[in-house]
Amino acid sequence: MNKQIAVVTLLVAIAVFTAAYEFNDPLFNQILANSLEELHSSADETSYLHSRSRRDEEIVSSDKCKPPRKRKLCCAEETFEEYHEKDREIRKECFKQVTGKDKDSRGEFDLFRCDKVEKHRRDITCVIQCVGQKKNVLDKDGNPKEDELTTFVKEAMSKESWFASFQDKVIPTCLAEARNATANRDTSDSESCNPAGVKLVHCLFREIQLGCPAEQIKDQKACSRARDKIKRHNDFFQAPPTFINDE
Repeated sequence: MNKQIAVVTLLVAIAVFTAAYEFNDPLFNQILANSLEELHSSADETSYLHSRSRRDEEIVSSDKCKPPRKRKLCCAEETFEEYHEKDREIRKECFKQVTGKDKDSRGEFDLFRCDKVEKHRRDITCVIQCVGQKKNVLDKDGNPKEDELTTFVKEAMSKESWFASFQDKVIPTCLAEARNATANRDTSDSESCNPAGVKLVHCLFREIQLGCPAEQIKDQKACSRARDKIKRHNDFFQAPPTFINDE
């Protein structure tokens, strides 16, 4: 699970991608769901996917709220895992700051289209904004700090040599999408957080997974499925969101 959700800590195009993130990418939604579930779970941080798998036969869930299967990234898994571990305490601190809790009871499994959809969307958007601010890549209003964000991403991906020739296209693309997300946010909701942070994270996830060179992909079949899902991201609501790697 750590490899799957670690991209969230990396924080910090076509027209369909330019608005605020609409929680309609099944792969990225699974990352967000896993990250939020980890923060909600008990302090022992037992793997959510494994614990849910053990209870799967005992719990009758709706088709939309089934536990996800563990899947694989196309590339950069070790880099993502490193930053996931490095920023664990920051995420916990931000979760407490956003929700007022250290953790929450588990309850029934639900994702972004289940009964707590709006709360979970708000929570994860605000947690990501908080993390970005603590990492000094977002300003006090949640807007990207271009120079700091650029430096952070380049340093975070420095072990991925292939990314060097890719970064000068990806980073400006994602910054532009983040700015557009802010410009198109719902200003009538005074309590919502700036969507720029979650848009940045989604854009980086998308571009990195779509841009992995062939020699970096360990499981071509799984990666092909992942990329297909990313490109067809608006199919999230027709099936339970999954990550990448069918057994």
